Amino acid sequence: MWIKQPCPMHREIEYTTYCILEDELEMILLVSFYDPDELLTADLEEFANPSFCLNAVVLDDEDSIFCPTKKKRIELRGRTIPKKVYENTRETLLFMDPDAKECSDCLYKALVALIKSLEEM
Repeated sequence: MWIKQPCPMHREIEYTTYCILEDELEMILLVSFYDPDELLTADLEEFANPSFCLNAVVLDDEDSIFCPTKKKRIELRGRTIPKKVYENTRETLLFMDPDAKECSDCLYKALVALIKSLEEM
């Protein structure tokens, strides 16, 4: 199972974290792993509680990113996000700003901008 952080689908608003995966604000407790080995060995079922949000993405059977907490494919503007697009976008962000390592908002905005530019072609 391929696992990467961060998930682009959560937002900090006035010191509260929300999941925006289903186009609504759902208050959650964000759980992040900063040691990739720790995340790989985590029992993902522990995070099945709807109030938790595991700050990570995994692959689904079509090589698109998937939310391991909600068990749903991550889509932006009606499009799925392939693994390669997620990785390339994240690497570009980190090249431009190494401090953006855990910036879900940065990743979200970059992916939306990429999809919007593809739609305009």
